[in-house]
Amino acid sequence: MSKPSHRLRLLPYIVSLAIALPQLTYGTQLEEVFVSATRTATPMQTLNMSAYRLDADQLTLAAATHLNEVATRLPAVWVSRGNGQESLVSVRSPVLTGSGGCGSILMAQNNVPLRAPGFCNVNQLFDAHLEFAGAIETINGPTPATYGANGLHGMINVLAPVDPRAASELIALELGGYNYHRINIRQQLGATTTPWLVGFTGISDGGYKRDAGYDQQKLSVLHTRHNDTVKHTSLLSVTNLNQETAGYIQGDDAYKDSGAKRDNPNPEAFRDAYAVNAMHRIDGDAESINPWSVTIFARHNDMRFLQHYLPWQAVEETGHTSVGLQSSWQTAWLGGKLQLGLDSQLTQGYLKEIQPEPFSPNQPQGAHYDYEIDANTFALYGLYTRDLNAALSWSSGIRFESTTYDYNNRLSDGSVCAPTASACRFYRTKDSNDGFSDWSGHSGLLWQVNDDHAIRVRLASGYRPPETSELYRLQNGQTAAQLDSESAHSIELGWRASFEHFDLDTSIYRMNKSDVIFQDANRYYVTGAKTRHQGFELKLRSTLTGPWNADLAASFGSHEYSNDPGYLGVNQSIVGNAIDTAPEWMASARIRYTQEAWQAELEAIYLDRYATEPTNSNWYEGHTLLNLRANRQWSSSWSTSLRVMNMANIDYAERADFGFGNERFFVGEPRSLFVTLTYQP
Repeated sequence: MSKPSHRLRLLPYIVSLAIALPQLTYGTQLEEVFVSATRTATPMQTLNMSAYRLDADQLTLAAATHLNEVATRLPAVWVSRGNGQESLVSVRSPVLTGSGGCGSILMAQNNVPLRAPGFCNVNQLFDAHLEFAGAIETINGPTPATYGANGLHGMINVLAPVDPRAASELIALELGGYNYHRINIRQQLGATTTPWLVGFTGISDGGYKRDAGYDQQKLSVLHTRHNDTVKHTSLLSVTNLNQETAGYIQGDDAYKDSGAKRDNPNPEAFRDAYAVNAMHRIDGDAESINPWSVTIFARHNDMRFLQHYLPWQAVEETGHTSVGLQSSWQTAWLGGKLQLGLDSQLTQGYLKEIQPEPFSPNQPQGAHYDYEIDANTFALYGLYTRDLNAALSWSSGIRFESTTYDYNNRLSDGSVCAPTASACRFYRTKDSNDGFSDWSGHSGLLWQVNDDHAIRVRLASGYRPPETSELYRLQNGQTAAQLDSESAHSIELGWRASFEHFDLDTSIYRMNKSDVIFQDANRYYVTGAKTRHQGFELKLRSTLTGPWNADLAASFGSHEYSNDPGYLGVNQSIVGNAIDTAPEWMASARIRYTQEAWQAELEAIYLDRYATEPTNSNWYEGHTLLNLRANRQWSSSWSTSLRVMNMANIDYAERADFGFGNERFFVGEPRSLFVTLTYQP
């Protein structure tokens, strides 16, 4: 497909509508707190970074079936939906694929990363219990020193409710098109001094595409206990997914072909995933000058799936088990506040890849890989904040982190193929020990111009050590991968303001990444690619009083290659080219009306065109979607909700790709209706 002319379509109307409508509202600013930055509740107006939050009311109204349906409410965030519950994530970045894709954005639940460093998966957000969440927070740009590996482009943090007693109890039954069913239960238990909150979600989806449904179960248990000086918070989250996976449909603009939209080229594909995440946090001396916290956590996950996107269709089994510790201690120092911490975790992981059927001498039947890894991560960090005068404050942080891998190959070393193979695809490297030591830091100023306006400037760096699959899942005779950690350096300028009728948060940024890991023309994992990222983002919302309100999330990003590293399949210069799957403009706007027992929301989502491969010869043209949500409270206990997704019934692609010489698409669903009946005792 040739590069289309640049069209912003409905974006000007979305922006002007969201800016104009707040003038119809009235009220005062509500104070907001943010948890993710320092791992403790911090007033939003004191943060020297681009930080955004979706609260429980927004999540309840959205009633998302997938995180991509709420991620659009956050500037510069796109959770690109694959089939079923699969996803690829973008935060102030292109949608990054493969091991480096999930390793460049930190994904967490209650401040604890969902996966250990080196063991990420692009779909790992389905380990989080979205329906149980009390808030979702994002940090755009390199994360602060409280977090380490993988926070290159930013962070998505799914947070449980803070107080079990404040969370509403409910039973909700939902029906949707294509045999979609969901039950959501939330129940309080225990005494008021030691409350428990239990949440269960069960989903069965027949799937829009043929042979592409899924069943998913999620269970979360939250418990809090506190006295005058110490608070205990425990969270257990268990998720299970059994999915029939549909593959890409192929061909020029195939997502517009009514005869192909529901096709599933891979009815044999599947993904089975199971995860347990547990944590216990102790907060002490919260009212003193030396508050402290200790979080002990454990995680376990297993996943088995068919690699339907490769012609030889091997089956992969992977997983890991971790135990870890996060700690923090604060004190007054040199006229400011110093926070020190130690983080550590131990992980045991494994990966197996088996090809059930013969394909070719270069992709032989049988076991390709079977290895285990013992990993250890240890980090020290410090944060310092000081008021320089009544209006100006300075904050800075530094982190050192060490990650080591002890790799054990459980099969024979060397080529997987017979000696007669012409170009064997798979190579098993010998046992090894590898270590990576990385530093990150941030520093910035926050100028509180007056009670309603603040300007910030921030320098920050981030890193990610190589993923274990990049080090040990080698191909084409590569005997060892000599890789360095990826690094990023960012500068941003932001403005946070409150006006009479709306709040504004905007920033401009520039970031350079180096030592980017990629597969070269020989299909070897190597280090050396460079990319640059720059743009701006905007969050605008009306004050949340009065019958009408609106909000807007918009961003512009230019994401480009800044050298010619020799990518696989690219034999021309790509310096200055747009990185594939990196739309420049993304925007969403919502108009809400609330009156007595009624609440309704009209949402518009705009996604710009984007290149689908590095040479920029093939493009997806982008799309604009309209969604409608409404809720009616019939009594103090009973309510019904209605959602109409893709109300205009346009043809669009959830994800466009180019591979093996073909345009490939995950098709967006046509107009879909969801109805929910909710009982709240």
